[in-house]
This record gives sequence, structure tokens and C-alpha cells, in this order.
Amino acid sequence: SYVEHYLTLEELRDIHPDSFIDLNAPEKSDGLSSEEAKKRLKDGGANVLAPPKRISNLKLFAKQFLYKFWLLLMGAALCTIFTYFIHLYHGTEELLNLYCAFTLIAVVLIMSFLSFWQEKKAMRVVYDFAQHMPHNCSIIRDCEEKQIPSDELVVGDIVIIRSGQQVPADIRILQSNGVKIESSAINGEPQAVDYTNEPAAKHVALFDARNVILRGCYCTEGEAIGLVIRTGKYTMLGNFTHLQSTVKLTETLLQKEIAKFVQFISIIALSMGVIFFLIGCVVTRFDNVLYHFVTGFLIIIVANVPQGLPAMLMSQLAIIARRMAKKNVFIKKLDVIDELGAATVIATDKTVHGELKHTHMKVLKHAAQRKELERPLPELLAVMCMCNKAHFERTRRSMRRVCTQMALEKELREQKIVARQTKTFRVVDQTGHESVRVPSTNDLCKMEATLTGEGMEEDPERWPKARKRTNDLIGSPSEVALLRYVEMVASVEGIRNRYKLMLEIPFNSVRRWQLVVVKCLVSTLSSGMSAGTPEKRPQFSRFLTPSPTTEHSETSESGENKSQHSPPPSQSAEADFSVMIKGAPEVILSLCSDVLMANELKPIDEQFRHDCQAAWDHFGSEGRRVFAFAQRQFRAPGNTKFSVQSENYPKNGLTFLGMAAMMDPPRNETAAAIQQCKDAGIKVFMITGDHPSAASAIASQIGLTTTKNEVRSRGNQQIKLSLDPSPQIDWAIVLGESLTEMSVEEWDRLLTHKYIVFARTTPEQKLLIVEQCQKRGETVAVTGGGVNDAPALAKANIGIAMGVNGSDIARRAADMWVNESVFLYYFLY
Repeated sequence: SYVEHYLTLEELRDIHPDSFIDLNAPEKSDGLSSEEAKKRLKDGGANVLAPPKRISNLKLFAKQFLYKFWLLLMGAALCTIFTYFIHLYHGTEELLNLYCAFTLIAVVLIMSFLSFWQEKKAMRVVYDFAQHMPHNCSIIRDCEEKQIPSDELVVGDIVIIRSGQQVPADIRILQSNGVKIESSAINGEPQAVDYTNEPAAKHVALFDARNVILRGCYCTEGEAIGLVIRTGKYTMLGNFTHLQSTVKLTETLLQKEIAKFVQFISIIALSMGVIFFLIGCVVTRFDNVLYHFVTGFLIIIVANVPQGLPAMLMSQLAIIARRMAKKNVFIKKLDVIDELGAATVIATDKTVHGELKHTHMKVLKHAAQRKELERPLPELLAVMCMCNKAHFERTRRSMRRVCTQMALEKELREQKIVARQTKTFRVVDQTGHESVRVPSTNDLCKMEATLTGEGMEEDPERWPKARKRTNDLIGSPSEVALLRYVEMVASVEGIRNRYKLMLEIPFNSVRRWQLVVVKCLVSTLSSGMSAGTPEKRPQFSRFLTPSPTTEHSETSESGENKSQHSPPPSQSAEADFSVMIKGAPEVILSLCSDVLMANELKPIDEQFRHDCQAAWDHFGSEGRRVFAFAQRQFRAPGNTKFSVQSENYPKNGLTFLGMAAMMDPPRNETAAAIQQCKDAGIKVFMITGDHPSAASAIASQIGLTTTKNEVRSRGNQQIKLSLDPSPQIDWAIVLGESLTEMSVEEWDRLLTHKYIVFARTTPEQKLLIVEQCQKRGETVAVTGGGVNDAPALAKANIGIAMGVNGSDIARRAADMWVNESVFLYYFLY
């Protein structure tokens, strides 16, 4: 088991003394010596995973002939050939028997080749296991950075992970420089998240920890230095691969039905053949027994075999597979199609992969002053913008355009001052009359756009409308949702231009907050929140338009800039600063001493804390993610350098501003797909690692469970619920940790429910759910996209790998995969 995510850096250094870790500067660590690394490589083995067993084309083609239908047809063909030679022995040449035998053999060969080609094509797609292993990696050994093959990594090596690289082993982070990790290969979630080197709390699971990077993940941004804690088959990826390989595969429903049918036909044919053969022998007093054997036994056996049924069945399945492939649904084996149609249970995951939900979050409600607000406070908008790494994709180009226009305006003013009419335009109208005038700012902007090749899409007159387009935001879903919300009621650029970022402490799972220290360039906040003299509260409209410059100056009618003669401000003079913080409500509230209510600061009392807790509990029970916001203004010298080490900024005594509740809304098509499953009598199980309250809220929204109040009350209990079904309630909510303790009788009662939400589940528990369903005669279809879904996908009657971002191990374990990440692609049309 993994314990490294709980350990501090000092404890890691003590456990791995041979690595000589420098805690103050991990990049200056000595690392392992080459001799020690060779010794560990010999003892622990290479850092490789067992590749999937490949099968030769000849063996795969020969395997198709074991299909019981083909064995039946081949038996009929052999009987027909035997009949032909018997007739030939008696002097009569029955070519019809020979033609019939060759036809049966041709049908078997063609159908076997068709099945072989379908399986080979699927294997070609999923046999890309090698890409899970980068070829080289950067490590620190012998006091220097080296490039070595990744299969030579050993436990204790210090690895450097840079942007764009794949993680070659399980690594505990020693130093993080803005690193973001995308772990869709492990958990199926494509969103990159921030990682840190701080130890996780004792209750945090490995998959929720943000200080251990598992093998197979990708670094999308930043850089990290980490310590190798697992290699090869001992990594989490290796454990999942081993667990998948130990799963005993089951026959498909079609294979079972065909086996029963072939057995039935064989018994009927042999029985009828023996009966007619004996009747013929008795009637003729056993005269010409060979003739009766041919006509009364072999021919009757061949006649009882439905020669056209296998070809018709495989042709229909091939047509269906081809149609499904056109809709990005790919099948490994043709008989899987019938299995899906006979599924009685569908176990799906609720992931940002999009099986049940969108990948875009949105702010639904914001609360402050003990009530839900229709229009947010300007202070709240400011914190939403500044405690936020999301940005507009076009911001850089737009700011370049604005800066260019400002430079041209300045040049134009200088031209007017120095030489009033020295630089002019000759304008010729349609009549041919010439006039002379001074170029305007718009004229210069158009000329600059023409010379630089930029189109009118960046025209300043059209730019404010383009700025309101929020579909080009880049960042995490929650931060994008906050920024999108601010842009709906104000100007993100207008707010951000009024502050200068001085310090930023990113969010992590231990602190559970994000903090920034900003310098106030323009007074936009209520002075009641600072120690200064009370001033009039700023108008809300000041946030509605962008402020292209942070230094305002007055220009006279003659174009002179009065501010250019004023002395520059002293760098040591005191300036206004503000601490802004965003994070978990309970954590933020503990850092606050007062709250802004009705434009006044009031101390936080127990009643207010109780109201806040009731609010975030209410939002959480509805499946919403809740953020709280706070800030505090203070004064300091303008040249102050803020840092985490010096802690020269206030972190307590903050002013609580409010909360925002956001949600990753379910897909519009999911409810209709769930209803189709209900109409078809199919049980639907939602298996997720989310909190019970959040999982139950999503289940209620997609129509899987009933009323929200009842779901909320059950989800908040966080215990194993009553498993006794009733005519009114055919659903249940169960914690994953309770599954291993359930008896056979409890499983029987639980699985009588048609719709079940399994919350806080692990990959092993998901596999257990599939096994328990199959023991009770259910045909189970499982969806998933991560490596942790692979064991359940392999064990299920039909495993369905969802989404284009699904891991290759999940695709290899699955029987089919759907590139459209919607709940079974709208229940497969």
C-alpha cells in the first residue's frame, strides 16, 4: 500500500538516505550513485510492464475454426465428402455431394476470415501499449543531471518532470514549479490539476492526493522534481494491469446460445440418423448396410444441419458492426453486438469524461449577507477575477491591439504639439475634389492593421462585443466558470487592470485555498474595509467597461498632457494593497473575523457561522461545488516584496464576502437515455468516487432516483442504507466501503433494486459489483475510460470504453469502445 503521500519531505529523506535529498534545493541533491542504482536494478528488476500477449495471424485465424457453428458445418462437409467417395466406390459419381461439401467449406472459410479480420482490426488499435512508457527520462545521479532509458529507473532515483513529458514511474513530488498533471490514463479524467510537494491529510486517498504522480500521467504545464517510489509491475499502473490479467473471461451470451443450439442439433441429427439407419437395415434384413449407412445416416445428419444460418447470422452482425463504426462505435468481436442487446444491467461512471456530465461548469448561485444575491458585490467580483488563473485565449492579441492604438494616439498628440499640420492626408472624394486634413486615430489604426496584416476582426469599435464571447476561456473548469460569470455582469479586463499581482499562493488539497496579494492601482473597493477615512462607495458601473490603462491623465484641449510634468511617485511611499483569498467555505470562514453586510463591517458571530454552514451544506447536497471569498486591505511601502517565507501580509482577520455555488451540469441527453433504459427494463447502476450527497444529487437530476428531498436526506447520512426494496422506492444509495462487509443475503436484497448509486467506490469494489451481479444471472455492461476501470471492463459481459481520451489499457480490456462520451451514446442511438 502507498503511504508516501502522507509523509513529509523530512521523513522521505530519512527513508531514502542513499538519495541524499537536499530539502532546501532538491535540484542540488546528489541522487543515487551509479553503483547503488545498478544494485537496485538487479534486485528489483527493470522498470517495465509485462506487454500484452500477442497472437500470430495464423494462430488467430485457426482460432476462428473453434467456433461451434463452424465445427458443425465442417462436420456436415466431411459427411458429404465421405458420401461422395462411397458412391464413387460403387461406380456412381455424385458430383452434387462434392459441390455441396465445397460450398460448406467455402462458407466456413469466408466467415472465419471475416471474424478474423474484425478481431485483427480491433487488436491493431489497442496494441499500442508501448506508448505508456517514455523512452528516456531526466534524473539526478552522481550529483549531476543525466538522461537515461526509463527502464533503468530504480526506487530512490530523483527524476525531473518537464512540461509535455510522460511520467515514467510512480513519483512523490519534492519540488513543484507550477506543475499541472493530466491523469486520464489512470482515472479517465482529462482535466489537468495542480500538484504540490506538501503532504496530504491522513484521510486523503492516493487518487485524491496531489503530491504523488502515477505512472502513465502527463505533465501539461510547469516542472517538478520527484522521488521514485514504485517502478515496473509494482506501480499503480502495473497493479491494474496485473488485476486485469487475472480476471477470468466469460463466454458471451451468443456463444452460450450457439453452444446450446449446436448441441441440440447434434443430438437431433444423430438420433434421427441412427433411427433411420436401423429402420433401413431391419426392413432390408441388413442387406446392403453400407448403402443404408449413407442414405439413412449421413444424409439425414447433413440435412438436419442449418447450413445457411451461420452465414446469415455473421453477415447480419458484420453489417451492424460496419454501421456502428460509421458512428464511432467500434466492436472487437461480432458476437458482442448480441450481448449488448441482451444486457440487463448497465454500470456507468459519472466522470468529467462526459458519460453523464458536461466538462463545463457554471456558477448557479452566489450568496452573501445571509441571502442569495441577484447582483454580486463588486468586491466579490474582484476576488473572483484576481484569485483565478483562467484567461481569455485572445487576451494577448487584444492587448497588443490596445497597446498599439495607445502608442498611435500618443504619437498623434506629439504630432499635433510639435508640428500642427506638417503631416497631412490628401483626401479625394468621388467628385475629384481634393482636401487636406490631419490623420485621425482611426486612420492610423487602419493603416497599422493594413501594414501588419491584421484584419478588421480586431477593430476597436468591434472589440468590446468580441470581448463578451466567453467560449474562448482557458483554465480549469471551476475557474473558467467563475470568470465566465464575472464577464456576464462586468468586465474581467476592467477589474484586472485595476490591480497589480504581487504574490500568488496556488490552491492545494491540504490548504484548500488560493491566495493573492495585489496592489490597488485604482480605488475600486469600499474604504469601509480598510482603516482609512470613509469615502463614498464606488459605483458598480465602474466594473462594466474595460480600463485599457492603469494611469489616468488629463489632456487639455490643445492636446497637452498635464500629468507628464508631475513628478513620479516615490517607490518607498505607502500604497494600498489587498489580500484576496478563495477556497473551501469552512476554511475561509475560519480565517475571517468580520463580514461585509449592508455596506458595513460586522463581526462574525455563531449565528452567522451556522447560517453559512447550512448554506454550503445545502449547496453540497445538490451536487454543487462551493467556493467562499474573502479579502483584507492594508497599507505597505510600494516597493515591498511579498513572499511566502517572510509572511509579510495578513492571513487572518479577513473580511468574508460571500460564497458561489457552481455545478458541472448533466448532459441534456442523459435523462432521455436513462428513461430509455427504464422503458427497456434495464437496471442502471451509477458507480462513482464522489461524495454520497453529490452523487445522489446528480442521480436525481438525470432521473435515476426520485425526489431531491429524499435523495438529499439519504445522501447526507453517509451510511449503508436500508436495502429492503419497496413498491414505492426502487433505488438505493450505498457507500463503497460497506460492500466488502455485506453478506450474501444483503447482496440479494440490494440487487433487487433497479437503480443504485454506489458512492466512494474503488476499482476493486467496482469489480466486486460486477461479479455479484453475474452470480445472480445478470448480463452486465460496464462503461469506463481510465486504467482503474480496466478490471471491471474485462470482467463484465460487455465492457465499453468511453471517450476519445480513454486510456489504451481500458480499450484493450473492453469489448467495444465509443468515441462519443455520452451515456452509451444516447443508449446507442
